[in-house]
Amino acid sequence: MSASQETLASSLQQTLSANAQERKQAEHFLASIEQTAHFVVPLLQLVSNQSTDANVRFAAALFFKNFVKRRWPQDENTEDTLLAEDRQAVKSEIVSLMITVPKNLQLQIGEAVSIIAENDFPMAWPELISDLVSKLSATDYHVNNGILQTAHTVFKGWRSEFRSDQLYTKINYVLNQFTEAYMQVFITTDKLIDEHAGNRAALQILLHSLMLLCQIYYDLNCQDLPPFFEDHMAEFMQTFHKYLVYMNPNAESGDDDVAGDLEEVKASICEIIELYAKRYEEDFKQLPQFVQTVWDMLTTVGASHKYDGVVSKGMAFLRTVVRNPRQRELFSSSESLTLICERIIIPNTVLPESDEELFEDDPIQFVRRDIEGSEAGSRREAAADLVRGLLEQFSAETTRVMSAYIQKGLEQYAANPAAHWRGKDVALFMVSSVAVVASVGSLGATQVNELVNVSDFFSSQIVQHLQDVGSDQQAPILKVDAIKYVNTFRSQLPRDLLAQALPLLGSHLGHPNPVVSTYAAIAIERLLVLKKDGALLFGPADVQPLAEGMLGHIFGILDGADSPQKLAENDYLMKTAMRIFLASRTNILPLAPAALGKLAAILGEVSKNPSNPRFSHFLFEAVGSLARFSCAADPSAIGQFEATLFPIFQMILQEDVAEFMPYVFQILAQLLSVHQASGRLPEAYVSLLPPLLQPTLWSAQGNIPALVQLLQSYLQIGGGQLAGEGQLQPILGVFQRLIASKANDHHGFNLLLAISQFTPAESLKQYLKAILTLCLNRLQSSRTAKFTRNFAHYVASVLCIDAQSEAGVNLLMDAMDSIQPNLFATVLQNIMLETISSVVGRVERKTTVVGFALLVASRRFQSSAGYKGLTGPVLQQLVAMLMDTTVKETKTLADRSIVDGSSAAASAAVADEDLDSLEIEDTGYQASFARLATLGDIKIDPCPQISDPALGLGQILKPVQAQIGDAVQHLPVEARQFVLQAIAQS
Repeated sequence: MSASQETLASSLQQTLSANAQERKQAEHFLASIEQTAHFVVPLLQLVSNQSTDANVRFAAALFFKNFVKRRWPQDENTEDTLLAEDRQAVKSEIVSLMITVPKNLQLQIGEAVSIIAENDFPMAWPELISDLVSKLSATDYHVNNGILQTAHTVFKGWRSEFRSDQLYTKINYVLNQFTEAYMQVFITTDKLIDEHAGNRAALQILLHSLMLLCQIYYDLNCQDLPPFFEDHMAEFMQTFHKYLVYMNPNAESGDDDVAGDLEEVKASICEIIELYAKRYEEDFKQLPQFVQTVWDMLTTVGASHKYDGVVSKGMAFLRTVVRNPRQRELFSSSESLTLICERIIIPNTVLPESDEELFEDDPIQFVRRDIEGSEAGSRREAAADLVRGLLEQFSAETTRVMSAYIQKGLEQYAANPAAHWRGKDVALFMVSSVAVVASVGSLGATQVNELVNVSDFFSSQIVQHLQDVGSDQQAPILKVDAIKYVNTFRSQLPRDLLAQALPLLGSHLGHPNPVVSTYAAIAIERLLVLKKDGALLFGPADVQPLAEGMLGHIFGILDGADSPQKLAENDYLMKTAMRIFLASRTNILPLAPAALGKLAAILGEVSKNPSNPRFSHFLFEAVGSLARFSCAADPSAIGQFEATLFPIFQMILQEDVAEFMPYVFQILAQLLSVHQASGRLPEAYVSLLPPLLQPTLWSAQGNIPALVQLLQSYLQIGGGQLAGEGQLQPILGVFQRLIASKANDHHGFNLLLAISQFTPAESLKQYLKAILTLCLNRLQSSRTAKFTRNFAHYVASVLCIDAQSEAGVNLLMDAMDSIQPNLFATVLQNIMLETISSVVGRVERKTTVVGFALLVASRRFQSSAGYKGLTGPVLQQLVAMLMDTTVKETKTLADRSIVDGSSAAASAAVADEDLDSLEIEDTGYQASFARLATLGDIKIDPCPQISDPALGLGQILKPVQAQIGDAVQHLPVEARQFVLQAIAQS
């Protein structure tokens, strides 16, 4: 092992240490050396070195994968910090590495291959496929499996891509080089499986190859049916059919809970034939044969978990066939429907014994698997999907057949609840399957089977399980079923029934079974965002009487955790606590002190070892929403929040808890904004500012959006104070750092906007020349569309300063011309004109229109020879912007930024009505930085007196109509009419 490998190995070993300080030191060291040239070469050598400790090799593979995620992608908005020779070295070695490393390392390296291929293949990596083909072996299937895994890693992304010429070019490039060799390996593998039928060890390797071959077959066929596979369909389908019915004790998984390669082969074949049934039915002559085979397989397959994937994919195939009107006759008879329900659907809706054990032994995992599904797929959900497929074609008949089974289960339960609770569990599940015609996650069922009365069923069969928390002790799963019913049909049940259910659900937060209490939390959270006719179904007045009891149950459960990991395990509970604060609005104030104490204690505990990012996110959302509405109701409450939270925040910053630092900065920004009325920065925040400007904090990408937001708050509250105390210069140093980076330049402009908006013009004046020089240098050295767009918007914001006196226009022109005479005219003509109309964001576009209209209308612009002839072009670009309704309204998306501090004047950003149905998962949650959606951003609107940009354009141009008349007359007809109409209406 070389010296560089030894250093890497030592550092990677330390990242596995139980000592947090040792881990952090190692992580910081690795982060620093990954910036050096040729770092990646010894890293790959370490992964491939068989004499290295297995844990270190895995850590090296994981680090390499994340290194590739961070550093490999290239576009105009990111710096390419990876040397071309290092890129080539990786591509030269990575295929061989995939072939030789163990399977657990292959998965990590494979993800890196996928990222590299997505960015480079085929244009910058044309040799990839020929390299893979050349390494295929007729005898060494360890090598083949590495190659096939690599190929699948590269191809599988096509499954989810939209059709495009570029994608088809890539697929055809692969087909031309890969298919012949692929088919030869396919045929050979089939032959060798027959030859080694009695050799379990050989079969394990060969069946893994066949599984990969099946997955690649799907990859290559997922977008269109290639001529090669159309020509050879009979041979491939014959082999697929062979392995769909293949039986060999030596080939089956020995673990009933884990699918082996044979089970995965059969599941993959079901996926392939479903694809063909859905997309290539006319060419798929073997379809009837496969329908019969899958039917037979589903009626005989065992109940073990290892078969879940086969059963789920098999039922998905049948569902696809059932939904096809051309195949209707296969299932149209009453006998067929009865058989499919009796022999396939009903048996696969019975709760497996292993799930009953999971319900008791690992409740949170049970909930997650039930909600999020397992990789293999859930038999129950597949059965429900099959029912929905039957309902599309045979609604009345399917409802009648399924209702008979449902009624039977309910009657058995009524006769002997203790003995037949499983019958009611199946019945309740099947009611949802039969009743739900369409659903979305945010609303539950959006359309129901008109033959099922969901309200009557709630009253007759559901509410009995919710009226007494102590009921159903023999079968708490029935409580879960009842809660899930309410959640599923929340958009269909009338308000009076939901109002009846809500307090009952609140009581079940205190149920001793964690699955029951967790599902109660999930249902409550969904009910509190439910709207009808545009208004919340349950407003603050409805929630207030229930809030204390519900929060008491939630915090009681969390208080019982015996470790930080256990405490953070149940993110569903924390999400519901957050939602209760949001739903209560300012009514939460009486409960705020106790709730704040609980949240602070939880934060202090989980910060010792952050283990669940979702829990952490909802925890900080809860803190933020509680602070927001408490301080809105009583501004003096800020003192208690600061006194309680500051010591914990200080500990997080001192201990460098990287996962929490962006959250801390966002909460600090929110707390500081409460002091806006005072007009001065509190001393505690003043003393915090110098450490916030240290380069170390800004070197962590995840900190940057939150730190910018915090500095915006500083400037909003005390911009004049900071300017008077000489603090603008270090803040501008941060701006200089940010705009030097293609990835962060938009954050730099967000900071710059706050400086311009919240500090006196005289203070800005002394720095404006330096600011513009930095921007112009960046435009000259590495111009991007994003940077130019943000620069144009910033220039417009300066032009808006003190519009009546034209102070902003003079300020900008003076600064530009002090760099070089007539420089602004040159920049305007050569850079700005082509950029103005591309500015995005509602307020940003308004600012751009107003700012450049003020420029055109200014005496200095109209009287200076350097600007002669620019009036018309500028107006044409402004009109183009106003007339283009396709321009994106969201600057944040255009900048690919989570924090966007450029939207309106000095107030909290997320309006109360936007919080009504806020979906946290849609607000930019990421591993490195997660924006706290309940807080909002600092609002910056340089021209708040104007709401309609078109009207503003007319108002500004009207006094100079005579001076600009000739330029207006030479505009294109549509643009001329727009300007004249705007002036006339002003």
